[in-house]
Amino acid sequence: MQSVVKAASVGQLARVTTIAVPTSQVVPAAGAAAQAVVSKSSVGTQVRSVHAGNVDVPDFSYYRRTSTKDPTSDNRASADSRNAFSYVLAGGLGVGGAYSAKTLVNQFLSSWSASQDVLALAKIEIKLDEIPEGKNITFKWRGKPLFIRHRTAEEIEQCRAV
Repeated sequence: MQSVVKAASVGQLARVTTIAVPTSQVVPAAGAAAQAVVSKSSVGTQVRSVHAGNVDVPDFSYYRRTSTKDPTSDNRASADSRNAFSYVLAGGLGVGGAYSAKTLVNQFLSSWSASQDVLALAKIEIKLDEIPEGKNITFKWRGKPLFIRHRTAEEIEQCRAV
């Protein structure tokens, strides 16, 4: 009975028929000497029959390309344009997938880098002997430039005189 109610709610009652099977039915046994089997179940069953030709097939012609709507036409003429669409779609998905994979790998690798509090405690060691007199060298420390100048003896005397 549920199938009839469901069909009626959808508006398909004219196309769907149900056959109710009584609760006690005599089922003939195979063979002449065999006795008939009586089913005495208290639960009724039903069979839903949808007859051929009564089911509406949806029309997807609105979504089809005009070059492929005619079933008698040779579709080889429009195969190039349809293939081009498929290639563009596949290429777009490939580029999108590659960009997503790159982003995922970058985020994963950046999670391995040191945090800001660890970088703040970082030390830098510079050998002043390798810097020639009178030259400037720039180093990066805590993300900022560090300028070091190896002053000459004259520059040191000028600063002490001030």
